[in-house]
Amino acid sequence: MKQADFMKAVSFTMRKTKSTLMIEPIHPGFSRISRHKNASLQSLVNQLLRHSLNDMMRKSDSSVMNEVSPDLCIMADESRITPVIEELLATVITNARKGRIHIRAERFRDIVILEIEDRSNYNGYALDYSIRSLEPLARTVGGYISIKGQQKLDTTISFSFPNQASPSGYDC
Repeated sequence: MKQADFMKAVSFTMRKTKSTLMIEPIHPGFSRISRHKNASLQSLVNQLLRHSLNDMMRKSDSSVMNEVSPDLCIMADESRITPVIEELLATVITNARKGRIHIRAERFRDIVILEIEDRSNYNGYALDYSIRSLEPLARTVGGYISIKGQQKLDTTISFSFPNQASPSGYDC
């Protein structure tokens, strides 16, 4: 994958409004997310940010940069991977205040590594505790979660999961 392709970014910036915002349960939003075989991970993240995580982004007053390549496809069971990604993003966004959150991913053979970086760690201990509680969910899909820098201003959460090799490479 070329560096230039990897760094293409889609930006979403939400600002807090004067009206009261209610955070709805995360999983009911799945019905609004379209699913199809070999979905682009970038598209999946975009849909989560636009739909089920939109109110959370406004409340945290954070900007989110989706830097996932549009060519990186999810070959694994999307219905099992999506809840893990959504919960990870929701946890980072909930613990951010006026944060700069960057989402990146790379594929190494049959493994995808999704990284969520919070560049203004508002509450590192709460974030660490919340992310650790998601480890059993990640393991249900054969994935692993790691955190680095949780007591610093920059925190990176990595979620690695198995992904079948695409016969045509990275194309969705």
